[in-house]
Amino acid sequence: MESVEKRIKAIVQAGGEGKVYFPSDFFECGSEKAVSKALQRLVDEGFLIRMERGLYCYPEVDTLWGMGKLTASAEEVVRAYAARDGFRTCPSAFEAQNALGLSEQVVCNPVYSTDGPSRVIPYSKGHRPIVLYHISPRIFNYKSDIIRLTVIALLEIGKNDLWQFEMDNLQYIFKSVPYEEIREDLRYIPVWIRRIILSYYRDNDRQN
Repeated sequence: MESVEKRIKAIVQAGGEGKVYFPSDFFECGSEKAVSKALQRLVDEGFLIRMERGLYCYPEVDTLWGMGKLTASAEEVVRAYAARDGFRTCPSAFEAQNALGLSEQVVCNPVYSTDGPSRVIPYSKGHRPIVLYHISPRIFNYKSDIIRLTVIALLEIGKNDLWQFEMDNLQYIFKSVPYEEIREDLRYIPVWIRRIILSYYRDNDRQN
C-alpha cells in the first residue's frame, strides 16, 4: 500500500508546477492527521513550499535566470480559493479602468472583484496580501467582457465624476465593438451607463 506522502506526490506532480493546494485536496490520501504530517515532511524535504497556514505550493523551478524555486502567482492562489470556497472573480475597478484607458493608477496589492464577501487573503511571506472586494453578483452574468469592464470601471468613478477624456476613451473603444455583441447585456446594466454607451452608437451612425 502506498504511503500518504507518495499519494500526495502523485497528485501534485500530475497537476504540474506552480499550483497550490489545501490539505482538504488530499482527503482521499489518508486521515487529516496523516495528511498534515505528510505535508510537513514534504515541506521539510523541499518538495512543497508552505506559503501560509493550510496553503501549499508545488513550486516552479526557474532554470533560465537561476531564481530557483518560485511560489505560485497571486492568480493561482485566488483561483484555488475561488474553487474551494465557491466564489467568482473578475478584474478590480482599478484594473478595469486601466484596461479601458481611463486611469494609469498602479495598485501595489493584487486586487480582484468578487461575488463573494470582501476579504484579505494572506499570500506568502514577502508578498502583499490579496484583496477581494465584493461587487454585485449580476455583473458576472454579463456575456460581454467589455460591458463587464465598463460597468465595473464606471461604477467606481461615479456618474457625476466622469471627465471628458474618459468619455472620449470609452467612445474610441466602443467604435470597434459591434452593437449586436453587447445588445443583450445593455438591458441589465445601470441606466446612466446604458445611456452613455448608446450615445456612442448614435454618434457613430451620424458619422456614417
